[in-house]
Amino acid sequence: KPLLPIGCGGIWVQEQLFLQALQWRSWVGAKDFRVLRTGLATACFLLGTVPAFAEDSRPGDWTAPEVMEFGDWSVACDNARECTAVSISRDYVRRISNTDAGDYASPKLWVKRSAGPKAKPRVYVDTSTWGEVRPVGQLSLHIYYKCDGDCTGFAYKLSDIEPGRYELIAKQVERFFQESTKTDLAASRFGSGAMHGIITTKGLTAAMRFIDEVQERGGSKTAIYAKGTIAASAVPAPPVRDTVHVVRGINEPSTEMPDHPEMQRVRGEHCKGPHDPNETNIQRFRLQNGQALWSIICDSTQRNPTHLWLVETTQEKFDLFKLPRPEQGRNAEMPILPHSWFDPASGQLTAYSSGDEIGRCGWKRRWAWTGSAFEMIDAVEMPACLDIQINRWLQTYRAIPE
Repeated sequence: KPLLPIGCGGIWVQEQLFLQALQWRSWVGAKDFRVLRTGLATACFLLGTVPAFAEDSRPGDWTAPEVMEFGDWSVACDNARECTAVSISRDYVRRISNTDAGDYASPKLWVKRSAGPKAKPRVYVDTSTWGEVRPVGQLSLHIYYKCDGDCTGFAYKLSDIEPGRYELIAKQVERFFQESTKTDLAASRFGSGAMHGIITTKGLTAAMRFIDEVQERGGSKTAIYAKGTIAASAVPAPPVRDTVHVVRGINEPSTEMPDHPEMQRVRGEHCKGPHDPNETNIQRFRLQNGQALWSIICDSTQRNPTHLWLVETTQEKFDLFKLPRPEQGRNAEMPILPHSWFDPASGQLTAYSSGDEIGRCGWKRRWAWTGSAFEMIDAVEMPACLDIQINRWLQTYRAIPE
């Protein structure tokens, strides 16, 4: 594959991976891909920060590279250019696991921003630990400076929006970003002034420049760091999300034991697992349009058993329909999924793959059957194994089911 220099400390990245990871042409809608490629390269060069892609994978492995990592920060944008960044990365997890395990309990900083000329960046502090929330009362956010003792700068005001979650007030966001370029750390303090926790900001600036590039804010008055004189009205509106017509189920799975030679033939052709399925590892879901969705155990593993999903389009006629991957823009995959299930009420097929420990990292994706094809509903990803709950994983794709 051709190699593409992106100007980050002499690091070279495969162009195909770069294209898959960012989906510049279709998502960002830039007139010239080279403009955005150069913008990211320039930001890396100026900041001395090397971006890391979550590993790409062979077809069938299902690991996505949409999440970018800059220093201690991870960032991802979805198909509507809604972007989220958080103060953890795989490098950060490796470092604290080798030094001070107590850092696992440190608060985390989040930044969210939607696309479009009027959308503002929002900054949050998350104090939850291993998914548990303990009341901590009033907090303030500071930039942390290295010195003899705990040296912190201006006290940024945090609003308590829900247990364990705070938001930096809007009028102080820009000032916080500007001061954050002076060090690699932030801190939170209790209302009494006592220290609450230390937060890494190493990579924050690069992550924000990445968001500016994806949302085409560079050189405009709306950019976080790459500000210019271009009017806010020149920033593109967010792309319209796809709408998916969903065929829902009408009941829970049947307990019948199917014995259709064609179904068994398809399973035998694509699956590695045992070839004597029974009522405990095969299910049939009737759909509202008269079709049926079949789940058949394909391979058993300790953490992520895989299932083959077939559609019974007419009686005793079983078809394989591939699962699209629009969040990467690469070829659709065979319907063989780890740890997957179907919810008849929503009509959605969900697949989930865990990392080192279940629930700490991995990916989750959902599809819906339209009557003639599967369409993706959403996808989330979290490469760094810390304590981010799955409902907070980074969104890489989202459509609107109807």
